[in-house]
Amino acid sequence: MKGLIFSHLLTFVEKEYGDGSKTKMLESAGRLSADGSYIESESYPYEEIFHLAGNLSTITNVSMAKTFENFGEYLFIQLAKAFSQFFSPDETLFGFLQKLEDHIHMEVRKKYPGAKLPGFDFESIDENNLKMIYKSERAMSDFGIGMIQGAAIWFNRKVFVGKKDISEKLDGTLVELHVRILW
Repeated sequence: MKGLIFSHLLTFVEKEYGDGSKTKMLESAGRLSADGSYIESESYPYEEIFHLAGNLSTITNVSMAKTFENFGEYLFIQLAKAFSQFFSPDETLFGFLQKLEDHIHMEVRKKYPGAKLPGFDFESIDENNLKMIYKSERAMSDFGIGMIQGAAIWFNRKVFVGKKDISEKLDGTLVELHVRILW
């Protein structure tokens, strides 16, 4: 996982929970001696984000799933601000989500070679409902749900995201997401 994600996680924790929580999270992960910093273009084991999120969950008493959702929502807004050129003025939330594979992730891979991103399949149900199939060995669909919620905020929409693990081992590597626009 790219250091960009970890750097944003540290900023998120500091903004949402304070510097003390960030320090505790890093201490518990054994990262404090390395000043806790991450190089944005470098790759780090994806398990490290689970370790950090687990530490944060323990410190804040917020579930791991909700921790990933909250961070995903925050991260989407930060990335949208930094890469606003990926949004056209007449674009819709569902239009944007459906171009993740063919446009957004392709650009991310150009900027960050070696980035391992989740895969998605889409089924448009109607103008207010979209089915997404999330595929990733990292099993981070809660983070993806947060990113979808962040996208909804960016597009001035309120959504409900339902989730059903459809992987053989029920390990979160294949998840059906149902995104419903509420307004």
